[in-house]
Amino acid sequence: MSLSTSNFNKMQSAEMNEAITLGEQAPTEQVSAEQVTSPTAVQAEDRRVFVKITLAIVLGMMAAMGLVRLLLDANGANKQGILGRVLQAQAAIPQIIAEPNDLVMFYGSSMTRAGFSPRKFDGDLKAMGKDITSFNFGFGGLNPYYQDLLSRRLAEQFVEQDRKLKLALIEFNPFQTTSTRWNRAKFSLDSFITMLSNDAELWQILKEDLSRGIHLFNIKYIRNHVSAEMVTSYYSRELFPPQRGQRFKDDKETITARRSLGKELNEAFEKDYPNYSGEEWYYPWRGAGTIPQERSAETLAIFDSYYAASQTEARMKNDRLSRIRSADIEELHFEPFLVESFIGIVKNFQRFSDKVEVVMLPKNSRYIHYTPEAKIRLAQAIKQIEQATGIKIKNHQDIKEVNSDMYRDTTHLSRYRGDIAYTDFLVNEYAQAL
Repeated sequence: MSLSTSNFNKMQSAEMNEAITLGEQAPTEQVSAEQVTSPTAVQAEDRRVFVKITLAIVLGMMAAMGLVRLLLDANGANKQGILGRVLQAQAAIPQIIAEPNDLVMFYGSSMTRAGFSPRKFDGDLKAMGKDITSFNFGFGGLNPYYQDLLSRRLAEQFVEQDRKLKLALIEFNPFQTTSTRWNRAKFSLDSFITMLSNDAELWQILKEDLSRGIHLFNIKYIRNHVSAEMVTSYYSRELFPPQRGQRFKDDKETITARRSLGKELNEAFEKDYPNYSGEEWYYPWRGAGTIPQERSAETLAIFDSYYAASQTEARMKNDRLSRIRSADIEELHFEPFLVESFIGIVKNFQRFSDKVEVVMLPKNSRYIHYTPEAKIRLAQAIKQIEQATGIKIKNHQDIKEVNSDMYRDTTHLSRYRGDIAYTDFLVNEYAQAL
């Protein structure tokens, strides 16, 4: 704090009085400039100190943020799982547009990711004399709001390059559209908004809510799309892995066999695909997994044994309870905002597709049972989507070509069984249109 002239004079007078009291002769000469700093000089020094402290704080914050970003990048926080798969799929769009063949895209949730084999689809059509290149754009955890944003980016690039999909298959996933699912996705909301929105959309948010807009720009350009909530969630999962409610348990022999077979499959994969670099969305496989034609008879036999040890009643029942808790999969209380977002997805694809089909993927009806009220709510949601888009939704939930033994859990089709069966069904359904 700076000293005023009056305060300085008072202090000088007090010092003289104290000297007289102690028997010393009070100074009579003038105080030199070196002995006393003027108020203006004190203020200037205070400003310099303030600037230095502020600069130190800012640099410290930048260093801390840089350290967090380095840690996240080193651990692959923005390259793994949902984040990595979305970013890698986005990066592939120019290459997809440049493909010479007619294009097909299956767009949806993790059920699409597990249930559609592009290379099986293309190979079967090739045998019919049809040159098609298809892609699996299925993303786990990407609810319709996020999918709407991503589909806008797809539409922009396809329209700009004057390219169209021959066929777009869009999955309507009822349990991804529930209020429960929306509420559980909020920790990743800011990260996905910054990842999937363009600057114009972020500027619109900024104009409507200044503090939120600044927050989102900060996440996008400084934090590399990783929000504070995402950081907390990432490291909490690493340090304290979530404990699933295991109400039903397998016997020790089954658990031991499952672990052993899983290890064998990992070793077989590394042997069969030594050049695979670990992408979540792998272009050579067009976003899906491997196909049985590439694997040895021995590996396929191990898969059979693995599924026998994995698809147990205990695991299926536990997975069902998990889906009920995390996605309201049997009651289906829909989030209106997500239904509107799904309508946006369809309209985005209609901008750059010759033909758009909306489908509901096969459902494991041995374990998942809609309540009567859920069926009514589902019918209402379907009607709303159909009226808004002009497209009749194709219900594949209970097709005879897929049975309950073809699932790896209560929702996802299994590799080399369910995905192949469902892809065969799609070939039969859409070969003529292609």
